[in-house]
Amino acid sequence: MTGLVATVLALALAGPPMAAQDLSALVVAMEGAYARVNDYTVRFTRQERVAGTLRPREEAVLKFQRPGRIYLRWLNGSAKGREILFVKGRDDDKVLLHQPGALSRFFTLILAPDSPRVLRESRHPVTDVGLARLIDLLVSNARRSLAAGELTLVDRGVVEESGRRQRQVEAVLPRDPAKGYYCHRILVSIDLEWGLPVAATIFDWDDQMVADYLYRDLRLNPGLGAIDFDPANPEYSFPRWRLGL
Repeated sequence: MTGLVATVLALALAGPPMAAQDLSALVVAMEGAYARVNDYTVRFTRQERVAGTLRPREEAVLKFQRPGRIYLRWLNGSAKGREILFVKGRDDDKVLLHQPGALSRFFTLILAPDSPRVLRESRHPVTDVGLARLIDLLVSNARRSLAAGELTLVDRGVVEESGRRQRQVEAVLPRDPAKGYYCHRILVSIDLEWGLPVAATIFDWDDQMVADYLYRDLRLNPGLGAIDFDPANPEYSFPRWRLGL
């Protein structure tokens, strides 16, 4: 653990409300904390507003390994049983999709990470899923708004979830989309042992919730292998026949 990350986490663990300067350091330190992560598994829950409609809450198993290996399996709802596999540099950087259904169950569909089929149900391409993109979004917006004197940080205190302590930080940005920030307001929960975000709720310029993400049962650096990102994994259900879209 780097000295900066260790110092910031020590301050966060202290318990009393943190000053804005320390809160900003806690947010920025997430980059350093994530630099120590090579792979992870997690139960990923999301609810997003897509094309103006708030979609049902979904939960999936997520496996991730650097530099860009992703496996997802949906656990509930109408998408239950759906699987997605993406390996950077393989399959022409396309996504493999197994979709349970009358006919689709016979084929592994091949499509772009940002295909219209994906974006009908998600605010982001498949390649944006996981902690890396969330951290990049949080830190890049925090750095730019701090430099411009346009960021307000509010300490929402320390909570305990599933035996783990988290500090909740609210970041408020100018309510002006022309400034180029991602959103107006973000409420993020940062695990105080790992220094990583484990929950985030995002609000748009009208202060309407547009995304809610939760990362539970996070296992860091479990040592995932090639089989975890192989469609032939006997625990997966990708059909051998492939169909490009």
